[in-house]
Amino acid sequence: MRIAKIVPFGLALASLVAFTGAALAQGAPATDEKWYSVALSDNEEAFVNTNTVQAVGTQMQVRVKENYFAPRESVKKGKTYQSARTEYRVDCAARKVAMLETKAYAGSDLTGEVVQKASRNEKNLIWMDAPRATVFGEILDYTCKQKPAG
Repeated sequence: MRIAKIVPFGLALASLVAFTGAALAQGAPATDEKWYSVALSDNEEAFVNTNTVQAVGTQMQVRVKENYFAPRESVKKGKTYQSARTEYRVDCAARKVAMLETKAYAGSDLTGEVVQKASRNEKNLIWMDAPRATVFGEILDYTCKQKPAG
């Protein structure tokens, strides 16, 4: 896991202009999703969809978009992806996250074809540590701050 460098959103956005310009020019569909930048590492920028943060029992759930600065190899031979949308379950007390569902897209900002996808049910979640100052840690910290009191 890489250490996240937290920078103001404006600087992070400027660093992504070269990567997202083509996707924007293709006319990415308008949605009501509100993405908030929570982490920037050497390899990626992670955004939380603020409309999806919700409590699920004693845990939280959130949708995250990750833009990768270089194409990543897909499990499908000859395919690469540059962004992913993932639904995470978050255990604030244990500082762990688990992937419920993920889709990897050929282009930045969730554009282009879906080149791979995966999902897990509630009984088969694989929990990963979310240490502070990592991308997972920043996703967890932001999500857990939204947790309702009580």
